[in-house]
This record gives sequence, C-alpha cells and structure tokens, in this order.
Amino acid sequence: MPSDVLQAVLQHADFNPTVSSYADILHAESSSSTALADAYFAAYPPGVAAGNLKEAQSEMEETFAHEYGQLLEYASFVALQQGTPIGAIFVVEESIWDEDLFGPFIIDLFVDPRHHGHGLGRTLIAAAMSACKKHGADTLSLRIGDGTSGAALELYKRLGFRELT
Repeated sequence: MPSDVLQAVLQHADFNPTVSSYADILHAESSSSTALADAYFAAYPPGVAAGNLKEAQSEMEETFAHEYGQLLEYASFVALQQGTPIGAIFVVEESIWDEDLFGPFIIDLFVDPRHHGHGLGRTLIAAAMSACKKHGADTLSLRIGDGTSGAALELYKRLGFRELT
C-alpha cells in the first residue's frame, strides 16, 4: 500500500462531531456542484487541482456523477456561509485507485482559504468520521499529496489518521 494513504480506525479515533458557529454544515447535494466549484478552485494552489474554474465545475459534476467512486451522501458534507459553499468533504464507498484498500475513502476535503482558521476542516472531517462510524464502517481512509498543506496533515494526525504499513 502506498505511503501516501492515511487511515483512521474509527473505533479508536479521537474525533468529536462539533457544530460550527461559523458555517452551516449540510449533506452535500449535486444541485450545489456549480457553486462548490468556486470554493474548490480557490482552495488549491495553481496546478494542484483544477486549472481553471471550468475544470473545477467539471470535477464537481464528476464527483456527483460517481466518476471517482460511489459517493456516500450520508458522509459527504458542505460548509455554507449565508447559503454560499465555502468548503466540503466528499467520501466514497472505497478508493478507485487502491484495489487492496477497503472501506470509506475521502476523495476530497477543501476549504476556501478566505475561511481558514475557523475549524471548518476539522468539523467536516469529524462529521464524515461520525457518519461513517454510525453506518458501520470500521475505518476511513484518505490520500495525501501535493495539495495537502502541513496544517491539514497535522489535523489528520490529531484526528487519528495514520500511515498504513
């Protein structure tokens, strides 16, 4: 298994679902894919994710069309501020990139940088972890890469994600 995969054992993970006073956290719906594209595009450095807003819109549409795996709507959430998406987490049944990795997999987590520092990343991850555990999952996995900030990596570790060995 690649060393860029992290996994949390949900029974032992240290997460507490929290309510955000900064944004509303709702289940992700495909009707918001166009609005999500703005936050998605803003969240990543140039060249890491979508190259432009049109590509970002396409990637959001592909996410809801299950191009990256069967989206678990019960474990995928959007952060909204005054009705505008400012971040999201998308979880699929399992990774389409790792054939030996089973269980729910985070395909994307992003927060518009203008809204960093308000605990939205932690809130989104904790909501996904809680939903996966509630639906009987033992683990939740994700892949880190060029778009993963040091702060995000530390957050994953604090929430119980560890490298697979």
